[in-house]
Amino acid sequence: MHSADPSDSVSSQRGGAARLPQDLAAAFLARARRVSAGAGQAVIGEGTRSSEVYYIVAGTLTASVLSFGGWETVFRDMGPGELVGELAAIDGGERSASVVAQRNSELAVLSAEQFRSFLSDVPGAGLWQAQQLAVRVRNLSDRAFEMASLPVAGRLIAELLRLPGSGQGEARSVPRMPTHAELAARIGTHRETATRELRALARQGLIVQQGRTLTIPSVPQLEALMQELRR
Repeated sequence: MHSADPSDSVSSQRGGAARLPQDLAAAFLARARRVSAGAGQAVIGEGTRSSEVYYIVAGTLTASVLSFGGWETVFRDMGPGELVGELAAIDGGERSASVVAQRNSELAVLSAEQFRSFLSDVPGAGLWQAQQLAVRVRNLSDRAFEMASLPVAGRLIAELLRLPGSGQGEARSVPRMPTHAELAARIGTHRETATRELRALARQGLIVQQGRTLTIPSVPQLEALMQELRR
């Protein structure tokens, strides 16, 4: 088995998170036990002292935090090939977010001790994890800037541009757009406000929504509007 090149994961980058490269995934799975999580089941609880690390074999998980007033902020969705729960395994602290299965999911699990051994013993694993933590810090910095300086419309556009999809030319298609409530939770606003801003973008021809499919006819035009809102 050859050592993994962390740069191999760039092509699988998705919303700021990367799938574990094939060689590293094989090494992780060889050490892990398998568990299942049903739709709506909590995998990790915010503030708890658990420290297991999960590799998503199949399914979708969502990470979020709750304010003291019960306001939910969604950080990210995670899918097959991604790791969940590394921070507590590395630093021994409390869980920084809750993670819930959005649909029936299959997971592979390592204890904190096993995960640290994985990082130190498997060639390329430690560097890959360090790079992912750097990406996460940059993402959180970007989101903090958006929350502090952008109006709701700008935060919504930034979130739409982060959604995973495929494109041809300047257009991009997102096959599974989050619900308006999910989008609102991600950008720190109410569902009604998110709906109003989405309708405004649609009237301008900047987005087209058909069912759960979102089409952005011109990504550069949407990016230009976000830059205007930054001023």
